[in-house]
Amino acid sequence: MIGWMVLGLLATAPAIAWAAPQPALDLRWEAPPGCPQESDVRDRIQNLLGTGRNSSHLRAEGTITRMDKRFRLDLVVHVRDLGGTRTIESNSCEDLAGAAAVEIALLVHSAEAAAEPSRPGTQSQTSPPARGSDSSGSRSSGSDYRAPQGTSDASASARAPNSAKSENKTDVKTEVASEAKEPPAKVASQRTWHALVQVPVLELGVGPLPQLSRGIGLSLGLEVSNWQLQVKGISWQRQNVPAPNFPGYGADVDRMGAAFWGCREFRGSWFGFSPCMSAGMERVSVTGTGQNIVQSSQHAFGMTAGAGAQGRVYLTSWMRLLMAVGGQIQLSRPQISVAGAKPADNLEPYRFDVYQFAPAALTLAVGLEWIL
Repeated sequence: MIGWMVLGLLATAPAIAWAAPQPALDLRWEAPPGCPQESDVRDRIQNLLGTGRNSSHLRAEGTITRMDKRFRLDLVVHVRDLGGTRTIESNSCEDLAGAAAVEIALLVHSAEAAAEPSRPGTQSQTSPPARGSDSSGSRSSGSDYRAPQGTSDASASARAPNSAKSENKTDVKTEVASEAKEPPAKVASQRTWHALVQVPVLELGVGPLPQLSRGIGLSLGLEVSNWQLQVKGISWQRQNVPAPNFPGYGADVDRMGAAFWGCREFRGSWFGFSPCMSAGMERVSVTGTGQNIVQSSQHAFGMTAGAGAQGRVYLTSWMRLLMAVGGQIQLSRPQISVAGAKPADNLEPYRFDVYQFAPAALTLAVGLEWIL
């Protein structure tokens, strides 16, 4: 009895080993936010392969990179002895994800078709090779086999799973081919320039006034390849500057500025970094505060030169999150003074200095950038 049990276990061992689950698809996928991620691509591949199909011996690496308003797919696939590298550009990352799924599914089918004769159980050991063919059995059609008498039932049962697999492959290949007929959309002529609008832009400034400055700005620009030219306007919140050694006296200072920025961007898949140079002009309006102060506004203009950097996070193909830092040198330093009359005999006029602009300033900005 024990001997028969051992023989039964040995007879079923190959079938058990063949039925063991095989490794899952080895897929590495990188894509910008807003594009299909790795789980989405896996689902598309599985839908193309169908249920009950495995994709062992397959290694794929896909990377989608943002290029201005377009996307580029770099796909490297290895399936058994088959391999392929493709680069596709499109204005839709959804289309690129679909193209990657089709490419991987087609290579899986090619590898399975090439390896089908070598699988255990695909050819009955009692069936002789077909006439006019070698012993390798490169074709799996049922008409290639001629069963000997007395074994027709066993041959039919052995060929049934193979024919079912062939029908399943034919159906899935037809589905893959039909989807492959729909290539990613391509733009006939790709623009190398784009208009840029930065709004709203919130700014914080340290200098040239003694207190922290807050402002809101707007920028219009032009992006040509990786170069960016921007004209920026900003309005700063009014700031009261007290006069030293004169309690109760001071000046209200309003500032409005315009600046030109020239930047060179270095881009990644979802982030861009731009070193910049800047030159600007600022209009300063001052009104004195205090008793017996002449209530008239005085105006002055100042020039600045500086450098900075801008960082961008690509949220979509038409919108970016902008972060910027800049340093400016005050080429002219306006002097704030107030004038009035002493509240004494004859009301003699007087004048005293309140504050002189600092020689440098630092600004921080955050906002949204729209690509037109």
